[in-house]
Amino acid sequence: MPEPMPASLASLFGLLVLWALLAVSGCGRAGDEEARIVSAVSVPVRGVFEAWIDTPVDVENPFDPSHVSIECVFEAPDGRTFRVPAYVTREYRRDLVQGYERLSETGDLFWQVRFTPVQEGVWHWYWERKAPFGAETSSISRFLATGPAPPSRRGFVRVSSEDPHYLEFDDGTPYFAVGENLCWYDGRGTFAYDDWLAKLASQGVNYVRLWMPSWAFGLEWTQRDEQGTILGTTLGNYTGRLDRAWQLDYVIHRLEELGIYAMLCIQNHGPFSTIHNSEWADNPYNAACGGPLANPRDFFTSTEAKELFKRRLRYIVSRWGYSQNILAWELWNEVDLVEQPTMEELLEWHREMAATLRSLDPFPRLVTTSLSGTPTIVNLLTGSALYGPLWELPDIDLVQIHFYSIGWLPVPLADIFPAMTEMARSYGKPVLIAEAGVDFRGPEETLAADPESVAIHDMLWSGIFSQTCGTGMTWWWDNLIDPQGLYGHFGPVSSFVGDLRFPRGGFEGGCAQPVPRSGKGLAVYSLCGGDVVLAWIKNSRHQWYHPDPGVVNGSRVLITGRPDGRWTARWIDTSTGGMVAESELLIAGGATEIEVPAFVHDIALRLEKVY
Repeated sequence: MPEPMPASLASLFGLLVLWALLAVSGCGRAGDEEARIVSAVSVPVRGVFEAWIDTPVDVENPFDPSHVSIECVFEAPDGRTFRVPAYVTREYRRDLVQGYERLSETGDLFWQVRFTPVQEGVWHWYWERKAPFGAETSSISRFLATGPAPPSRRGFVRVSSEDPHYLEFDDGTPYFAVGENLCWYDGRGTFAYDDWLAKLASQGVNYVRLWMPSWAFGLEWTQRDEQGTILGTTLGNYTGRLDRAWQLDYVIHRLEELGIYAMLCIQNHGPFSTIHNSEWADNPYNAACGGPLANPRDFFTSTEAKELFKRRLRYIVSRWGYSQNILAWELWNEVDLVEQPTMEELLEWHREMAATLRSLDPFPRLVTTSLSGTPTIVNLLTGSALYGPLWELPDIDLVQIHFYSIGWLPVPLADIFPAMTEMARSYGKPVLIAEAGVDFRGPEETLAADPESVAIHDMLWSGIFSQTCGTGMTWWWDNLIDPQGLYGHFGPVSSFVGDLRFPRGGFEGGCAQPVPRSGKGLAVYSLCGGDVVLAWIKNSRHQWYHPDPGVVNGSRVLITGRPDGRWTARWIDTSTGGMVAESELLIAGGATEIEVPAFVHDIALRLEKVY
């Protein structure tokens, strides 16, 4: 392979590249106006390089690496190499017909590769095709990665090197997740995401969670006719579900445009449960549908099932692993709800699949999994972690908490979340309250129990003061948040945390307390880090199960353990994000009392040292 060109010569040589390398592998392929195939010879650093691989899709199952494998080798200007599998796809046109999305194929199957160049300069790349009938290697092509990277391209999200409980980008910029679950579409398909994501982006939201279930973005499922007769499955061969992959392409592209990052959940619990949202009867792994498993539990131990799942991981990473807007791979949604293997089998499965993801991902990002609220409740009641060994795995980078109450059971979420996260933080990893609500049964029950959506407001703010890496993430996006127009809850939180550098702040809780007998009962939640104090002051009587609309007057908060000097206090209206009041105060002897402006429900404080 040729010697890599020094980065210092990249710009000069780039002009020649732009003129001479029009024959790069993706060149000349036509597509409709929504196609994302790019035959570029120049992309920004941390931009997206895409190319069509000019070799036919001519085997029975192009998704099975034992039938055919195409890997692209990318050599950076500094000599590092990256191997990325190419993937088979086709293009579609989308139309909205009477409120429903209709997708139409617009071409044949073809091979494509996506890659994110992380260094400025000239990159070399070629592809290798291996099949039982032989092997071939393409000629070397080149493209120019122009720099520096634009501000919107900060790199992939990582665990912070300064504080393992928080997240940051490759360039060191902190990332604090503000958002909600947005797991699948309604009948409008990708048009629904156009609607929802625009509303969320207008509120400064930077996080959503996506699933790959059978009824949306899933790659594998069983196909039946109107009489219920099995026509076939897409187990291990995703040709019949490439429209779903195209939909996920579209959504991820919109995330990239809007600066929103997604946790991508690869497997939901229902297909491997006979009790909880069971889809076992139509699961293509089920022997009754022609699959390899007699019962769902065997998914964790069957060699054939594991190899099929690894094949799916290979396709997922090859197609979407380029995107910096995929924040994390989530192996399972609520794995405790499936037919349970032994704990050691569960742990070994997670070790194996996390290792597979890391071996495939050219930019290994966070790997996580999740449990239902049941283990969380057991943890709180017993003081020991029911699934602690799972969270202790070095292969799992982020701990998730899921918690739902029942509408008639009064649980003050703002108080219970810090208790939950205290145990979760003991694993030395970032923690995210990834699903929460006042009633797991449905949006109607949730709205009946909490008509003012107090819990959604409290969940968002509680995430900050529970020392997690994001807000508490609500469910019911399509049948509560959107129809009730609740997007306004996100903006004030996003504004409050927007410029905070949590990983570098050394934040700890507990430096602010209510002054006894000063006004109405207060609940004070605080984070203190060096020259910054954050506090959320709440009317303790105002809960989702018992709203209190009264005004809180004459309250005071005691701040302790802070350096002496002059500080600026900014009081924030949590319902609008606007500033209520601003003043200066003096801290002497490490402590001071602050009078809280009159408020209804709650108010937030940012106290910052001036000198």
